[in-house]
Amino acid sequence: MKKSLKTIFTVILLVGFVTIGFAQKPEHAGKKEKTEKKIKKEKKVKKEKKEKINEVDEKGGAYGKDKYGLEGKAYGQERARQAKLKKEEKVKELETTVERGESKANKARERVKEVKENLKTQKKEGNITKEEYDEKMEKLEAIENEADTLEKKVKKGKKLRKSEAIL
Repeated sequence: MKKSLKTIFTVILLVGFVTIGFAQKPEHAGKKEKTEKKIKKEKKVKKEKKEKINEVDEKGGAYGKDKYGLEGKAYGQERARQAKLKKEEKVKELETTVERGESKANKARERVKEVKENLKTQKKEGNITKEEYDEKMEKLEAIENEADTLEKKVKKGKKLRKSEAIL
């Protein structure tokens, strides 16, 4: 009887340990596949980075990598022509931004002037209180300050444009 109880007890323990072992296994079952996928993904990323680096090396940022089939004097002349075109584009871009800045500043000044006059008439008529008037005037002064900074930038741009024209 003792032997049979021992064997039954050991069989129950054995079955219990085996089921516990299987119960924990699915948690780690796909771990190998996951790590293999991670490794493949990392290798792929590294390979893509190397390809990008090679592309950058091939393209290069320096002049003279792609000479358009030209050599010597012809290449130098082509390069100078490209530099002049680039400079002209920059000058045109500067002119347009200066013109836009001037018009913006002028419109802002005119609008502020109109609004100030309108506020003064409203205050005289008693449509707005002194606090509202002061608050709106402060906002208008801030807008005028922004217009001043814009005009300073425009003047700087004009000076640059003149210096570019001299060169």
